[in-house]
Amino acid sequence: MPLYLKIYDGTTNPEDHIIHYVTAIKGNDLSKEQVPSVLLKKFGETLTGGVVTWYLQLPARSIMTLEEMADKFITSHAGAKKAEARVNDIFAFKQLPGEGLRDFLARFNRVRMSLLNVSEGMAVTTFQNGLNRNRSRATRKLLSRLIKYPPTTWEEIHNAYCAKVRADEDDLNGPTQQLTSVQMESRKDRWSNSRRDYAGPCLNRERH
Repeated sequence: MPLYLKIYDGTTNPEDHIIHYVTAIKGNDLSKEQVPSVLLKKFGETLTGGVVTWYLQLPARSIMTLEEMADKFITSHAGAKKAEARVNDIFAFKQLPGEGLRDFLARFNRVRMSLLNVSEGMAVTTFQNGLNRNRSRATRKLLSRLIKYPPTTWEEIHNAYCAKVRADEDDLNGPTQQLTSVQMESRKDRWSNSRRDYAGPCLNRERH
């Protein structure tokens, strides 16, 4: 078996593994007649982990060609293809316009925890790239800290957020809280004006 042949562990697209395997085997110095039997015979050597268990549990002599093997293999590991697609989706994960830093952090973390194939280093890099540099003071503040002290773990990102950014009202409370504050100030101003309007006539009446 070629030394450069990839080993399949059940975490990536099974179709890609079949293509790579067939290409590698056919690239060896084999006659056309030898290729089919070698493809079927050596396939098990490209598997590892739980995929080996799946392979060993196949009924004896139930598969006679690589085409049959490929069909069962791809069907049994279709979930890995979907998982790989989700992993690729995380690279497009971005902070949305109007989305506060706290909300983006929580949303990203939920996705990160749902993807078992995402390494911590990948999550750290993707989160930093997903931050919107044109967003709030809190986002820029966190970016500045992460550039100054590059994180290697998700915990370091979370600690940086808690230590330097969490107290910022604009992202901690979001647009709703800001609107509420404005509304409260407006109400206070109207109430003060009404008191002045009411107090004025009272004072005038007392003088008369």
